[in-house]
Amino acid sequence: MGVHPRQSRGPSAMICVLALLVAVGRPDLSAAVSAPLGQEPQRIDLINDMPAAGDLAAPANGQTLYILDEARGDVIAIDPFEPAHRWTAVAANGRADGGADPVAIACIDTGTLALLCRAKATWSLQAHRVQPGITADLRKPSQNVPFRIVAGTTAPAGAIPASADPMLTEVGLERACLTVSPSRDWLAVCGLPSPLPTVMRAPIAGARIGDVTPRDCPELLPGVRLSASTISKAEELVLFARDPAIPTNSAVFVSFYLPPDPRRLLYLDTTLPRIRDAAFCRADGTLWVVGGEPDTGNGLATAPEGLWRIDAILRNGRQSARAVCVARLDGARAVTCLSERAIIVTHGRESRVVSRIDPTHTNADPKEPAAADIDTKPSANQPQPQAPSRSKP
Repeated sequence: MGVHPRQSRGPSAMICVLALLVAVGRPDLSAAVSAPLGQEPQRIDLINDMPAAGDLAAPANGQTLYILDEARGDVIAIDPFEPAHRWTAVAANGRADGGADPVAIACIDTGTLALLCRAKATWSLQAHRVQPGITADLRKPSQNVPFRIVAGTTAPAGAIPASADPMLTEVGLERACLTVSPSRDWLAVCGLPSPLPTVMRAPIAGARIGDVTPRDCPELLPGVRLSASTISKAEELVLFARDPAIPTNSAVFVSFYLPPDPRRLLYLDTTLPRIRDAAFCRADGTLWVVGGEPDTGNGLATAPEGLWRIDAILRNGRQSARAVCVARLDGARAVTCLSERAIIVTHGRESRVVSRIDPTHTNADPKEPAAADIDTKPSANQPQPQAPSRSKP
């Protein structure tokens, strides 16, 4: 992987740092390392009549957008470029039988949708075959994968205390996440509440999901709860969480892993106080996140809520991350990327909106968005990025 930047100085050290960035896929993050955009990007609202719009998913071709209706339990599908073309892809049918409730969604392929579900105190994965204009029944999945007992625990992996809250998305501290790898060979389930493992994986064969297991997954320290996760073009598992070892630092850190190796490759400070969701762009590898500080009306928020781009930079000779605000969006909570010109975001508070953002096209009457910690020196108590090691975050 190259020499850790602490081990040498001068030009040779920078070459080694750049080699490390390339080796772990940093070009995926460096599509735009320039200054913040001077104008708000073009925004087109796709859905404004779904007050509980939540998680988002899209297949690799980007021709269909799936939105989880958290209130009804339905999954709605639309054409993201012709939003009037809309149908219910998976229907809960208004059931109140204590059955499975979808918590997160992801596309395995153009015809298969994966759902992370919770039924009372039990978690499972469902697979549903989806077709345009046809509604699948939530109660009749094509496959149901219950979580099995995990070694070292006394409860099934899907069992949690009745009082536990599986999603704390309003404060952005913990979030149940489901992500399918670009190769469609595996998926990751992250951020489930204790006593479940924080990170689990399952193989995918065709459209079939294998057993969900924490084997060969990153084993995070106690107290680390994930707020977001995604998978890069290089098949890296990317996790977002606050560092419990730094109670005075409110920023979210991002860590990179290359399964099945559980060792951490990179550990970087995003400088953002909250991150609720993340997605890589399949086309150019840009890493997009939604989060930031809620607007309290005092104008003191240095990291406004909205859509952010995470860039790879060198700061003081070390690999670092820089967060750039691209669009201010109150209550931004979910993101998926169709292309470099079409980023989809769920945002809003009392009533949510699903919007398509084009970062390459700006509106008139610009207002410069804020950027967090641009090329500043790291604080004394801020941990430096780690070289590949078997240490835990």
